[in-house]
Amino acid sequence: MSGYFIIESGRKNRTCEIMIVDKPEKLEAMSNIIAWKLLELMKTPQCPIDLARALKIHEQKVYYHIRKLRDAGIIEEVRTESRHGTVARFYEIKSSAIGTFLPGAKMEKITFAAPRYNRNMEPFIVEGRSNFTIVVGSPEPHGPFRARASDAMCAIDLGLFLGSFTTGIEEANYKLDVEIRERDLKQNLIIIGGPVANMITKKINEKMPIKIMLKMDRSIFSALSKKYYDNDASGYIIVTDNPWAKGKRIMVLAGKRFIGTRAAVLFLIKKFDKIFEGNRWDSNILARVVRGYDMDGDGIIDTAELIE
Repeated sequence: MSGYFIIESGRKNRTCEIMIVDKPEKLEAMSNIIAWKLLELMKTPQCPIDLARALKIHEQKVYYHIRKLRDAGIIEEVRTESRHGTVARFYEIKSSAIGTFLPGAKMEKITFAAPRYNRNMEPFIVEGRSNFTIVVGSPEPHGPFRARASDAMCAIDLGLFLGSFTTGIEEANYKLDVEIRERDLKQNLIIIGGPVANMITKKINEKMPIKIMLKMDRSIFSALSKKYYDNDASGYIIVTDNPWAKGKRIMVLAGKRFIGTRAAVLFLIKKFDKIFEGNRWDSNILARVVRGYDMDGDGIIDTAELIE
C-alpha cells in the first residue's frame, strides 16, 4: 500500500510518495543498523558485492539483510549485470519514504491536486512541468516514401498520460516532423511513429538498437537479440540520449505499422516502469519490443505485451 506524505512549510506544501508498512515484521526487517545503512545506499541501484565493499562487511551479512528487505517488499530487484562469468543482481528501494499507521489512527479527507511523480519521467517532466516536444508525422504525403502519418491519434492518449505528471500545459508541446528545425532537435523529444511516416525517426533509425528494416519488408530488427519481428502489431519503445544535444533525452514509440505504434503507446501507458528495466539481452539499454492484441474482437488494438 502506498500514499503521499505532505510536508507543510511556511510558503508551500511539498509531497513525496510513501510506502505504508502494515505488518510488524516488515519494520523489523529494517530495524538492524546494517539494514538501515543498506537502505541509505540503495537510493540508487546497488549489488550486494558493492554494498559489502562500501560498508566493509562480509557479503553473507549483506545477502541476509537484502533477502529480508526484499521479502518485506521494501526493496526490489531492478536489473542484472554480467560480472566475471556470474550474474550480479541490483536492488533499489521501492519508495523514498516509509511509514505506518498506528492502531486507531485518525484519517482526514482532503482534496489533493499534486501531479503524479515518477523519477523515470525525468528529464521529460521536471518538477511537474513539461520539458519535451512531441514529434508526430505529418498527415500529408511527405518524405521519400510519400507517406501520410496516422500516428498522431496515438499522441492523444499519450498526451493525457503525460499530463497526469504535470501541473498543466502552458504552451503547445508538439510539432509535425516536417516542422522540426535544427534548434528543435536539441530538446528532450518524444517521437511517435516509424521511419516511413516520421522523418525524425528516419534520421536516427539506423543508429538505434531496435529499428525498422527499410530496405527489406519493414520488419522490426533488434540488434540486441538478433531477432526480426514481422507482425504488423509489433512495436518498440526506446529511451536514450539525444544524439543532437548532450544532456538531453529522446523517447521513440514506433511500430511496423500504425497498430504497432498504438501497441507501443498502450504499453507505455499501462506498464511504464517495465520500459526502464532495460532489454532482457542488455539491461543497460532501455529498448523494448511489444506486440498489440485485440482482446475484445472489435478490430482495435486494446492491449499490448512485452516480447523483448
